[in-house]
Amino acid sequence: MLERLGAAMAASPPDRIAQFDGLRAFAFLAVFLHHALAVPLLWMGVDLFFVLSGFLITRNLIGLRTTATTSSALATFFYRRVLRIIPPYFAALTLVLIVRPVGAAHIPWFYAFASNIHDVIYGPIPGALNTFWSIAVEEQFYLVWPALVLFLSRRVLPAVFVACVVAAAVARFAVADWGFNAVYRLTFCRMDLLAAGALLALLDRRDPAWFARARVPLATLALGALAGFGLLTVAVPTFRTNLNLPLFNVVGFGLSTVFFTSILAYARGAGPIVVRVLTLPPLAFVGKVSYMAYLVHEFALGIVGERGWGRAPTAVIALGMTLAIAAVSWYGLEQPLTRLRGWVAIKPRA
Repeated sequence: MLERLGAAMAASPPDRIAQFDGLRAFAFLAVFLHHALAVPLLWMGVDLFFVLSGFLITRNLIGLRTTATTSSALATFFYRRVLRIIPPYFAALTLVLIVRPVGAAHIPWFYAFASNIHDVIYGPIPGALNTFWSIAVEEQFYLVWPALVLFLSRRVLPAVFVACVVAAAVARFAVADWGFNAVYRLTFCRMDLLAAGALLALLDRRDPAWFARARVPLATLALGALAGFGLLTVAVPTFRTNLNLPLFNVVGFGLSTVFFTSILAYARGAGPIVVRVLTLPPLAFVGKVSYMAYLVHEFALGIVGERGWGRAPTAVIALGMTLAIAAVSWYGLEQPLTRLRGWVAIKPRA
């Protein structure tokens, strides 16, 4: 078993999967259009970000588990996550708080990556800080997930990940009385997306070619989930996000998980035409800078929106402002930091 897994990993492509930049771009643009133009349901772009994170983080951890000692794998993982996530996050948060101050009691929640819990207790702070909750979810995921992937037996990992998918649906049903912010923003309520991405990562390390072989079933599954969601939206008047009812909280979010997991899997094994589209230079650029763009886009919308130029002009100008800030962050902060990744050396497994 270990030998087969090691051979599959040795045959797998480099860690960077170029077409995923296109997925990141579409995920960011969906969220941006939802906030800028109030396009319904495009808030689900954040769901694609979660599936991507679950896939990439688990894939990385499995690689580290196979090639490095456990202590070295943990040190390398956390060092690289801190290097990638925290400096841009703190830079964006500090910028937002300087220009858009909030009460001092709220600030520690954001610097401690606990803004999703803050939003459940106190309610979200409208405007520039509204999207920071999802980064808190990812950071909380990073604290728990390495222990599962690095310490549990490979045989039980698939069952554990499936249990996380089921548990998330149960949690959304159970905490509905806490309000929709709990259903939408608490990590254990959204872990089905992360765990579904993790399941794909296990498959990717075992048999990377499966994704290309399964393109037709994956496309069919994605279209089926989309059709089911659309049918429920039309046929059931109470199938709505903001009503905080069990049908949407369990089935609606579940269909979103199926859809975006299928989309990611399809992109992983996509043919040359789809890969060419997803790696188009404009999409690749937006995908590479999407982390900072996601963090500051509501900030830009608020600044530009004060000019009173109308919704469409505001969206266009704010998008340009967002991408400009993100480009400065990418070339001036995020990309230079990647050169420090090797400072924590990986100790090979004996």
